[in-house]
Amino acid sequence: MIKHLKEMAKSIPLETAYRWELPANLPIEIPAGITGSFAQNVYLKENLAPVLEHDDDLTAHYWVIRDWGEIRTFKIGDHNNAAIRAFKEEILKGKLTRTSFASISSLSKLSSFWEPARYAIYDSRAVFALNWVIFRCSKDKQLFPRPIGRNAEISKYDIETLFTLSGIDHRYRSRTTAYHEYCGLLQDLSEQIYGSRKPYFAEMLLFLAAPTTIIEDIRRSVTVTFDGRLSHSSPVLV
Repeated sequence: MIKHLKEMAKSIPLETAYRWELPANLPIEIPAGITGSFAQNVYLKENLAPVLEHDDDLTAHYWVIRDWGEIRTFKIGDHNNAAIRAFKEEILKGKLTRTSFASISSLSKLSSFWEPARYAIYDSRAVFALNWVIFRCSKDKQLFPRPIGRNAEISKYDIETLFTLSGIDHRYRSRTTAYHEYCGLLQDLSEQIYGSRKPYFAEMLLFLAAPTTIIEDIRRSVTVTFDGRLSHSSPVLV
């Protein structure tokens, strides 16, 4: 699995491939000498926590989700105010409720800024890529429940159905602990791939790989016979 991801990292260099443009209304100033989408996002990731710590009215929290994260459906109001505060308490306890996990794509953006050395964004694209790599490369096929995503290319591939029809034993982690286990795994992967335990490095790689490298690998690796059965065109990597 690590070998597979290291090869992927060589073909997808984060410094040039990661392009997530920052919105205009930043809560902190990015130094003039820090240029490029990757470097600016890393700086933001590493320096926004003090602002969020004193953000009593949650203005900056909503900025992270709605402006930086581009999730406009996460509306400002009492319901989501309570959801943000409940999520922060649950993060410290190490387990999430089903209610919090239902909004994990939005809420995990916050934890990735609260403690970037510990938490990553539980993004649908990243989980899509991670699940495929685990399924293809790991003997212990413990997969992560995937939130609904917005990427049009990925939405064409229901890999959860592919996993089921393959007949290969696998299971999904509990939604109460999946997020913390995901962050721990990404810390380990980041350390082995990039020499840093910051989980956002592995998350960025998976996010970038999902609609390109991962989709291409799925196309190469899976075929459907005329009687509807799935078969692998290449063996599962171990």
